[in-house]
Amino acid sequence: MDALAGMLQKLGLSPERFRIDYVSSAEGEKFVGIVKEMTAQMKTLGKEKILAENAKLRPTLENMLKRKAAPPAPAAKPVEQTAAK
Repeated sequence: MDALAGMLQKLGLSPERFRIDYVSSAEGEKFVGIVKEMTAQMKTLGKEKILAENAKLRPTLENMLKRKAAPPAPAAKPVEQTAAK
């Protein structure tokens, strides 16, 4: 996740917009707290900055996803061996 965070930051995503936390199903209060913190961070960044970052990132991320979604190159056909008589 550190590598992904660094890559997203290099592409122009504010570090405040990416966060990884472990929350188990028994930690409802922790989840609520994280969501409230992220919501506050997004409000601090502002809608205009977020939309500008999204517009800048979209072409790069779409190209990356297209490459990942492209079908793999066909594998070479195995050479058939004939039995010696």
